[in-house]
Amino acid sequence: METMKALFCLTVAPVLWMAPAEATSREIHLRLKYSGSALSTHRDTNGDGIKAGLGTVSCRSNLGRCTSQGVGEAVVDGPATCPNGNPGLELVLVPGTGHALLRFEETGDLLFTELTAESVCYDPSTGTQFKTGTDEVTGGTGRFAGARGQLQFEGTQWPLYIDPNGDGFAAQIGTVSGTIVVSDEESRELERSR
Repeated sequence: METMKALFCLTVAPVLWMAPAEATSREIHLRLKYSGSALSTHRDTNGDGIKAGLGTVSCRSNLGRCTSQGVGEAVVDGPATCPNGNPGLELVLVPGTGHALLRFEETGDLLFTELTAESVCYDPSTGTQFKTGTDEVTGGTGRFAGARGQLQFEGTQWPLYIDPNGDGFAAQIGTVSGTIVVSDEESRELERSR
């Protein structure tokens, strides 16, 4: 059962939230907190038996509410010491499998990201998973069309159910911070649309 919990570790739920930019601003700084759920999918791109995860969360930032969904798949990297000091098992992101989108509740605008790195440390003694990683902003819709930038996230996840096939369900919380860059023209368009 502990192995099945470890296989479920990498559920990507990176979430993002942007601050409105001034007409001449190019950088949008953000800070947000998220909470929600994660579950395994049937996707296993490399055939190693570790299924990809799907995270769905709600978030609150310094500027409002949003929702986000993200997917990603992990591989076992070996033993590790988790942030709580306990021995654990480290899993890392399979390159190219981590993607997310954020939907802003007020406008419906979307922001797209690709996970470039994620590490999860699973502590079998507490059943806790600790994750950290980096997202690259790859664009969006509306005010975030053409957006670029980098975000860092960290979170904690608790598996609530794992079946013998490695299908599972978990609760998660975390934070995201970083900078989004939009062009001057997009910044001016954002101001005109307010």
